[in-house]
Amino acid sequence: MTSPRPLAPDSAHPLPPGAGYLRVLRPGDPFSSGELTAMVSDGILRRVVLDAYVPVGVALTRATKVRVLRAVIPQHLQRRGVLGRLGAAWFYDCADVPDPLPILVAKDARTTTTLPHGFSLHQTVFNAFDRVSHEAMSVTSPLRTAVDVALHVETPEGTRALHWLMASPHLHCPPELVLAALDAVGKKPGRRQALARVRKVGRAVERGYEATGR
Repeated sequence: MTSPRPLAPDSAHPLPPGAGYLRVLRPGDPFSSGELTAMVSDGILRRVVLDAYVPVGVALTRATKVRVLRAVIPQHLQRRGVLGRLGAAWFYDCADVPDPLPILVAKDARTTTTLPHGFSLHQTVFNAFDRVSHEAMSVTSPLRTAVDVALHVETPEGTRALHWLMASPHLHCPPELVLAALDAVGKKPGRRQALARVRKVGRAVERGYEATGR
């Protein structure tokens, strides 16, 4: 198991209003896709999500991620959708950015609109504390993210993200809390396997805590 990544201590909390301005570059605004790619090769830009770029000197903070997400996620998905699963884990610095970017919508939301390339849509049920608002962007809470990753992302990337989510004290989702949240979802496909994964990863997390004196 890979050791947890160091995370910013404020990454679970909403951003303050007007947390700065950042110009996010996308093809045609004003450079072409080829020009943006060339600037990445020249060390001028970095690609963050999909076709969105920022200067290499810009730190990839939550504020930066919100600006980039608002640039690439269509308005109707920003209004109705919630960044979740590995997308939310990336937002909390616990995973690499996934492709496609997972967007969760409430089961009673209209989903007849065409989904743009680079996104996946998943219908679900939200509880009162499952969503955190970061300016105009909604992201699943760290605990809901850990539960969703345990249930739906049965890959090495999912296991690593689950580890980092549970091993980061400031995210407030230790293994015992994730287990309790999984128990609370009731009968659901994959829940038994998810519980076993959380227990296994949780043992590695606890060993990491003991090794680092946390």
